[in-house]
Amino acid sequence: MRIQFVIGNLSDYHVPRYRALVELAVRRGFQVSLVELYEGTGFYDYPQSARRAFMDGAPSEAVTVFKDAVDGRKHWMLVCSRLGAIVRATRPDFVITLGYHTSYSIYLCILRTLLRRFRLVYMSDSKADDGRRHRIKEALKRIFVSRFDGALVAGEKHRRYAKSLGIPMQRSRVGFDVIDVAFFRDAAKRARAHAEYSRYRFALPPRYVLCVSRFVERKNVPLVIEAYARAGLADTGVSLMLIGAGPLEHAIREKIDALGLDGRVLIFTEIVNADMPVFYALSDFVVLASAFDQWGLCVNEAMASGRPAIVSDTCGCANELVLDGINGYVVRPGDVDQLARSMRRLNDDDALRTRFAANAESTISGWTPQLFAENVLALATAVGATR
Repeated sequence: MRIQFVIGNLSDYHVPRYRALVELAVRRGFQVSLVELYEGTGFYDYPQSARRAFMDGAPSEAVTVFKDAVDGRKHWMLVCSRLGAIVRATRPDFVITLGYHTSYSIYLCILRTLLRRFRLVYMSDSKADDGRRHRIKEALKRIFVSRFDGALVAGEKHRRYAKSLGIPMQRSRVGFDVIDVAFFRDAAKRARAHAEYSRYRFALPPRYVLCVSRFVERKNVPLVIEAYARAGLADTGVSLMLIGAGPLEHAIREKIDALGLDGRVLIFTEIVNADMPVFYALSDFVVLASAFDQWGLCVNEAMASGRPAIVSDTCGCANELVLDGINGYVVRPGDVDQLARSMRRLNDDDALRTRFAANAESTISGWTPQLFAENVLALATAVGATR
């Protein structure tokens, strides 16, 4: 079987997933090729160092179509023309692509429908409660998405949403939103073993709660600051650290000043992926209080680094990774008092944090790039691509 992985930009998050897929596929006698359409991405504000290192040493079956171009900056007709030529030349049996709404995924779906020469699966972490859904738009989306052969999604609630779009449950699998667990686990252990140096290097406080989030409205970062203030964590010597950037940064800084938390709430706007395990490892726990979030990969990273999490129940990872009262807490979105109580409880009980942290490490151990690879190949079988 010839497998083709088509993506706009192979960012750092996708590198370990693709590596795992190649390793497993080769062991099973399959061929894998990568089509990266753009060399750059405008989604991340920091350099994609893992992607660069991988592509610098990538084999001949990995190709970047538009060098020195940013994701989405080429006319869709040119993208489709170049991609179509590659697909016709390589003749894959099974294509897996990112999303169902990009120009290239739409074109692949049309090509698959017309030619019927390959099976097509999309990757997505969309779910039903990602903001307001419109009935007519969803009906039109179903007509198109049902043309795909299957879906690799983040979790079970995402499978149910894919089913509502016309993808039967037997043709969907979980495992899209996975990370390199071993990297975060091992780097976190090294950071804790050299905690004094790590704190000195990044000027970290002795104790802190961590929130990794873009500074946009739906992420509810001001609510996290309010809950931190109500929980009284500053009075116990525990800081709040925010890692992120975005249009609400000025409003967030004003919120910090208004609550008299200057010096207690710290903001880091530029941290590269390779350094993130240090910030997770030396925190007490992480908080993701989004109004909605398709998944929340920062929670995977925190758990892999041995830290529990508090998340709102509209985050995709809630009740999938974060299990209430087992390895963290799941709270109602927008309920600042419930969030404050959960933060205070986890802050005050060392034994509880230790137990949650151990359970978090155990839970995340199965959400690896190997799960991604296994379920991509399982989907290839389920949609009839193997031969």
